[in-house]
Amino acid sequence: MDRFVGRVAVVTGASSGIGANVAKDLVNAGMVVVGVARRKDRLEGLAASLRASGAKGRLEVVQADLSSVEEVGRVFQWVEDNLGGVSVVVNNAAILAHHPIQDLDLLQIQAIIATNVTAVMAGCKLAISSMKKHNIRDGHVINVNSVTGHMVLGHPTPVSAYTSTKHAITAMSKALRFDVQLIPGFKIRVTSLSPGTVLTDMVPEQHAKSMMAADCILDTKDVSNAVMYALSCPPSVEITELTIQPTGEKL
Repeated sequence: MDRFVGRVAVVTGASSGIGANVAKDLVNAGMVVVGVARRKDRLEGLAASLRASGAKGRLEVVQADLSSVEEVGRVFQWVEDNLGGVSVVVNNAAILAHHPIQDLDLLQIQAIIATNVTAVMAGCKLAISSMKKHNIRDGHVINVNSVTGHMVLGHPTPVSAYTSTKHAITAMSKALRFDVQLIPGFKIRVTSLSPGTVLTDMVPEQHAKSMMAADCILDTKDVSNAVMYALSCPPSVEITELTIQPTGEKL
C-alpha cells in the first residue's frame, strides 16, 4: 500500500457499513479519501474520529445522492477541483429491497437501478477519465458486488431487483477490464468483490440474528480487508474477482 500514500481514493456509501470501514482503512493507510454518501453527519463524525486518532491520511466529506447521475458528476468535479487525480475508486453504495419485483413501485425500481448500476458505471467512467488526465497509470477500480451477482436466490427474502443489478456489475466489471486495456501505457486494474452475507443495516434483523447465532456472517471489516488485499497486490497482479463468504454459509 505504500505507493498509494498521499493519493486520492473515492469511496461511495461511506457513511456506514462496508463503505465506512473501507474509508477508515484507506485513511489509516495514508490515503486522502473522499467519502461520499447522503448522510453528511455520519461522514463528518467518521472524519472527526479519524483526525482524533491521528490517522496517517484524511477523510474529505462530500454529500451526494448517487441515484442522480448529475450528482455523481458533481462528486468527481469536486475531486478534480480540490484534490486532482483519482487513483482508486471503490463503488460501494447500493440499495437492497426485500420485495419481489411485482411489489416494487416504479420509483423504487428506478432508484435501485440508478444507484446500483448507473452510478457505478458513471463512477468507473469518471474515475478512469481522471486517471487518464492525470497520467495515473496504476489506478484501481473496485466494484463491491455480491454473491447474488453470480447466482439467483429465492430465500430468505426476495431480492430479485438487487440480484439483477449485481449480475449487471459482474458483467460490467469483466467488460471494463477489456476497456481499460485499450488505453496505451496504462495498467488500470479492475476488481469485482463479491461478499456473502455481511452484518449491515441492509440485512433484515431476524435473518442477521439467526446468522450471528450460527456464527455464519461476515463483518464489514472482513470485506474491507479484502479491498486492502486487492489494492496491496503488486501492480503486475490483478484480482479480477474475489468472493468471500462466512464459513458454512449455505449459498
